[in-house]
Amino acid sequence: SSSEDKRRHPRFPLKAVAELQYSTKSWEAQVTDISESGARMVILSEHLLQKGDPLRVHIQLDDVNLVASNKKLLNLHGRLIHVREQHLGFEFQPDTPADRTLLYELLTLIENDH
Repeated sequence: SSSEDKRRHPRFPLKAVAELQYSTKSWEAQVTDISESGARMVILSEHLLQKGDPLRVHIQLDDVNLVASNKKLLNLHGRLIHVREQHLGFEFQPDTPADRTLLYELLTLIENDH
């Protein structure tokens, strides 16, 4: 499918809780997988989010055994690239260099687990 062609980075399974923020609203979601530039999430409640909406996402990594980083919250910003009912596709960039480092550590950790 065409969406597969656009994917530049491999996705890895991740089970984590995230807080989504759009404007003044926020929701809780479950992350199902993540790559260097995107994530798939399932939102746990009713929402009116649409493709193209700008989003901030904070992924909680308390349960992930990260070695190099004491940081337990991965902060991302980006936009929704697909919305199918509760299933969201999110294209993102890390907020800060520290978030980027955390993301790379997370991806390396997951990759080595598989």
